[in-house]
Amino acid sequence: MAIGIGPLLFDTLETGLKEDCPYGDITTELLNIEGLGHFQFISRVDAIVSGTERLSDFFRSKHLEVISSQRPGTAIKKGDILIEAKGDIKTMFKCWRICQTYLTILCAIATQTGKVVSAAKKANKDIQIVVACRKAHLGMRLDEIEAVQDGGAIYHRNSLSDTILITQNHLRTVGTLPDKLYSMQHKIELEPTSEAEAYQYAKSVDIILLDHFEPHQLQTIVTKLKASNPSLQVGVAGGVNLGNVSDYAVFVDIIVLSSVLYAAPLDITCKIHKF
Repeated sequence: MAIGIGPLLFDTLETGLKEDCPYGDITTELLNIEGLGHFQFISRVDAIVSGTERLSDFFRSKHLEVISSQRPGTAIKKGDILIEAKGDIKTMFKCWRICQTYLTILCAIATQTGKVVSAAKKANKDIQIVVACRKAHLGMRLDEIEAVQDGGAIYHRNSLSDTILITQNHLRTVGTLPDKLYSMQHKIELEPTSEAEAYQYAKSVDIILLDHFEPHQLQTIVTKLKASNPSLQVGVAGGVNLGNVSDYAVFVDIIVLSSVLYAAPLDITCKIHKF
């Protein structure tokens, strides 16, 4: 279900720097801090790493030398260094806060995704956990897609241009779907408005996403849908989170969720030292 994510259309870090330091760092200037320095980004909790490759590129673009960097997807322990660099200390003071914020968001998404995937796989080793990335924070979609992948999931719907998903709003607008739906390049997904509608279109689509169904409803529904169309993949979406994902995973092929995108930022600190 993953499609190529395309070019970086919005540079989160450069935009963040312009917002945070539009005219210069007047505190650092007041204190006459200058010369060479070294900074480290350290996790205060166990985590899964994300964002370090992009951050390394950003540091190099600011003429900072990366000393070490954890690979995205790596599980780290409390107290581990995610990334560290050296160079002009004024540049570090300009960059450290936005870089810290960037890491806290992306590592939180990767870490929470890893927990969800682990819980779901214990219930169903073949389950696909996909994250609805059209619900990503505006301007951070590509960064958050990478964080989802670093946590072990795949992403669903990078954009309106790469996936066909007939939603309940589409169904309310068009009324009844044509008897035959066909796309040469894409699987067709359907989000029915009711159980009856799921049965009605089970033979017409490749994937049915049951929205806001309870786990206890799924066994019978999924059995009937697959009896109608053995090649059909059945997924569930809406209200799925770490606390209940294993209850859903037993019955379906795919779980679509977005809750991991709003995970509480991880506790990551930055320490700057002057040479």
